[in-house]
Amino acid sequence: MRWAVAVLWVGVGFNSGLVYAQSAQPSKAVKATEIQTAPLAEPVDADSEAVDAASLLEHDSVPIESLRVFASVYERVRQNFVEPVSDEQLFDNAMGGLLSRLDPYSEFLDPQSYTRLLAFTEGDIAHTGLQVKSVTDTWQISQVTINSPAAQADIQVGDTLLRIDGKSTRTLSQQDIEQMLRGTIGSSVRLTIGRPSVRNRELSIRRIAPEAHAVRYTVRSDGIVVLSMRAFQAHTGQQVLDVLEPLYQQGAIRGLVLDVRDNPGGLLSSAVEIADYFLGGGVIVSTKGRGEPEQRYQAISEQRFADIPIMVLINRYSASAAEVLAGALQDHGRAKIVGQTSYGKGSVQKLWPIEGGRAIKLTVSRYYTPKGRMIEGLGIVPDVVLPDTGRGVIRDKATTELPAIDEDLMQTIDLLLARLPPLVSPVLTSATTPVVTSDAAADSTSDTTSDATSEKPPAQTMVDLP
Repeated sequence: MRWAVAVLWVGVGFNSGLVYAQSAQPSKAVKATEIQTAPLAEPVDADSEAVDAASLLEHDSVPIESLRVFASVYERVRQNFVEPVSDEQLFDNAMGGLLSRLDPYSEFLDPQSYTRLLAFTEGDIAHTGLQVKSVTDTWQISQVTINSPAAQADIQVGDTLLRIDGKSTRTLSQQDIEQMLRGTIGSSVRLTIGRPSVRNRELSIRRIAPEAHAVRYTVRSDGIVVLSMRAFQAHTGQQVLDVLEPLYQQGAIRGLVLDVRDNPGGLLSSAVEIADYFLGGGVIVSTKGRGEPEQRYQAISEQRFADIPIMVLINRYSASAAEVLAGALQDHGRAKIVGQTSYGKGSVQKLWPIEGGRAIKLTVSRYYTPKGRMIEGLGIVPDVVLPDTGRGVIRDKATTELPAIDEDLMQTIDLLLARLPPLVSPVLTSATTPVVTSDAAADSTSDTTSDATSEKPPAQTMVDLP
């Protein structure tokens, strides 16, 4: 008896075809439940999956003429290719083409790829340890993290990054490059590196350095909290709660900006958990497919932050789990979405193990927002559209500091402030510098208040965003 493995994949590899993260059914730690008509992973008899060729030919829907053409092409290749090719390799190639031409996410996995995929199903986002800068129409390596995979591959500051996964970097923006260098922890990316007086090198770099500071925040003196999430990882939901709950208990939050720009996605369970903090009930996201039972992720916990007005800031690189969060808050009228239309990655892939340690990864369903809007290929359309300058978010990667307030973020804050009652007295009197939190510094809140703020600020007022 073999069990078909069912996995929900909710990430996107910008231009690189990478799949970032996965989540199965919501874990017990997630304050949401999955309502489904049948188990997602069903026991499958290995013998029942073996399809007899004769029975295929007897089936009325099998295109006999197409099978003859395939057999003819197969034999021509086997006999005439410049080098001998085994039957196994030819069939693997054929199965790979059968899947890869369907969409960017379906694929045939050889034993190595399948093993690697299963080994890293926790889905944490990782990087290569490289940073780049533009120098005379080329992208030059500006920083190599010590002991990172890039450093171990002898990539040096001053080298030129020529290609990523075979794609020339000349036409790519810095955002494009940063997104392509990131991926699921344990996955690899092919880099072509140039160095003066040295032949160009093509290297396979494993992403093993986890994304640091995935959750960062700043508290402004006007009571606006800006919370930036760069990925949805295993602990992101708890990190968000650790940031917001003490501030909320202090009455220090007049309004909240959730910044998920450049967020490629991650664990679905993490996005569901965070959405559940702001919703009192109802569907967060659902999946629908031709041969799969409909599944719904439902908010069931008490609405922790019911009276906080929210804006969600997105851009064209916001994808997958980031889109699930934005779509849920938008459909429930819980937040206004600001920025540019998001990437549009919202599909579910299912894994079937097959003989020889190989597997099929096939798109079987798509994600839908609570109001039934499909995310795949369409993205989340903002309520307030901001022009796409292409500059994105400029961050100082040498520190954990948030960037200086950028134009899109400032406009989002202004929109939020315009919907709030006038500030009677400062909520925080000494929060002029950003307050930063990360995995390693979740309790870095000592700079948020001063002795003068011991009195509780005026009670917050519930504001319905029009």
